[in-house]
Amino acid sequence: MKPMVAAVGTFAMVVAAFVCAAQAPEAPPQDPMTTLVETAVANNPALAAQRQKVAAALDRLPQAKALPDPTADLELMMLSVNHFNAGDALSKGVSIGVTQALPYPGKRKLREEKARRQAAVAQADLHAMESELRGEVKAAAYRYALNLRLLDLNDQTTDALKAAASGAMALYASGGGTQTDVLLAQTAITQADKEHLDLVQEREIAAARLTDLLGGSLDRSLLQRVDIPEPAEEPSLDGLLNELDGGAPRIAASQAREQVDERQVAIAKKDFEPDFIVGGRYRHNDVTMGGGDYLTAMVGITLPFFHRKDRYGPALDEALAQREGAKQETAGVMNQVRYDLTEAWQSASRDRAVFELLQNGLVIQAKQAYESSLASYGVGKTDFTTLLNSLAGYYGDQRQTLVAQADFQIALARMEAILGVPSLHAASREGAARPAVTPPDKKEH
Repeated sequence: MKPMVAAVGTFAMVVAAFVCAAQAPEAPPQDPMTTLVETAVANNPALAAQRQKVAAALDRLPQAKALPDPTADLELMMLSVNHFNAGDALSKGVSIGVTQALPYPGKRKLREEKARRQAAVAQADLHAMESELRGEVKAAAYRYALNLRLLDLNDQTTDALKAAASGAMALYASGGGTQTDVLLAQTAITQADKEHLDLVQEREIAAARLTDLLGGSLDRSLLQRVDIPEPAEEPSLDGLLNELDGGAPRIAASQAREQVDERQVAIAKKDFEPDFIVGGRYRHNDVTMGGGDYLTAMVGITLPFFHRKDRYGPALDEALAQREGAKQETAGVMNQVRYDLTEAWQSASRDRAVFELLQNGLVIQAKQAYESSLASYGVGKTDFTTLLNSLAGYYGDQRQTLVAQADFQIALARMEAILGVPSLHAASREGAARPAVTPPDKKEH
């Protein structure tokens, strides 16, 4: 009885575990754009190469502060010129010496600081490349998503054109229409087919760009889920420009290079100071000193003033010129970044204004004009050319709406890349319906 009770209890626990597992909420799927960006950051070859440059730069740190190699020498003393015999050194004296150069105090520290700042340049370049990569991935993904939506819109428009063409053909067959109407409808369908091919090509170009950015791997199912949020109020331009000095990647990289040149100037000035040499020597069986063994010590100093005009002076002038060039380059980069940010902001502002104008006005009006033309054509009050023009206008306004919507997000991604931030938190309105052409019922013709 007890084994049966135990078995029943075990079974109940298993069933309860399955029930709990079934009732446990599933983790929400990760945002596809986040997945694409993370994949690119992990797999992009250029970014991987830059990481190796960072590692190489860090390996220079212990090298920069290391002392020069010591030297060792062996001296065979009292060898006869007329009767040369190296074995005489065993009886007439052997000397072994070791010397070490000691750079002037502060030189090693300056070289280590320069190497550290060179590593900071590599890190800053890595950050700038990663930021640019994020922006490019987002832009390519938005272009792919835009082409999917434009293809959908193109298909709906083609269906509407085919329905209109069927109506024109029916009227022509019954003597109520003209052959010109039929030809116009067929021409419009052909143009829509051509645009479909162009959109497919643009979609594949965006996919190829993403494949390149992601290091050769692209999951197209992710792209099917990429959303294009509606434009929202963009951040203040003055506020964004004020953030540039706080860490825009390209500016930070240029400033890091300037710091390297600053250290090189300090090194060039320090090179005017002499280095020191210390050494020791062991002399075995030195016959000049009575055949005994002796130790000697040595201290020396380099004489850099001999090369002040042809080495150290020109080196300092070179370092000063490099530093001044670096300062000018930083100023140029700052101006360029300010321009790029302003241009992206202006593009986003214009795209938002265009979107709102189309979404809240022109698309609604174009739809009403198209529906009115469709109804009038069905009862013979409007010619076929007017119907096609109203359909083309309705389609064109919807197309421009989608393009402005995507271009706004692409401009936002550019601003994020320039500033080096993952998101500007420009909130988008949720749940807005995407405009679409509704193919007319064939019975209306």
